[in-house]
Amino acid sequence: MANKDFDPKLVKFLKVDIRQYPAKVFSLDFIHAHGFTVYSLLAYSYHPDNQVSFRAAWLLEHVCIQRPALISSIYNVLINRLSEQNHWGTIRSYTKIVMLATDIKTAIPHTSDQEEVLIEQCFNWLINPDRPVAVAVNCFDILYNLRKKNPWIEDELKAQIQHLLKNPTPALASRANRILRRIS
Repeated sequence: MANKDFDPKLVKFLKVDIRQYPAKVFSLDFIHAHGFTVYSLLAYSYHPDNQVSFRAAWLLEHVCIQRPALISSIYNVLINRLSEQNHWGTIRSYTKIVMLATDIKTAIPHTSDQEEVLIEQCFNWLINPDRPVAVAVNCFDILYNLRKKNPWIEDELKAQIQHLLKNPTPALASRANRILRRIS
């Protein structure tokens, strides 16, 4: 979606008007009532304004948490464009969606090519010194979820976790140790 294709009213909603609503009301009905679809929220999450991008992804995350089956309608585009996203707030929401998509309880069917993209992108984010803790811990879960079909992930994930545990935040230590316990 090019900049000229973004509806100014929807951009204004994401930039300003959304602040009137508590996150607990974010749902599929809510996004439809405000002129969005799941696919259009994904498109708006690539808006050049980081605030618009983040809020579109945040809304999308809430809808996907409530209705994980909806992820399949956007999954291919989400995966294929992952490496294009560079706003950490938006990436945090993407990783939450991908955690759902790869979790055994809510798994979305995906190809080995899609898995490869996910694995590469998660490791790239993990080794990026600027990535927020929330992105790192979500990547731990995604990689853990993908390890069964890709057994080599386990050793590399352990190595990355152990490296990050040299100077952890409490949130990183908690999730890292939980993943390490599951792997062992």
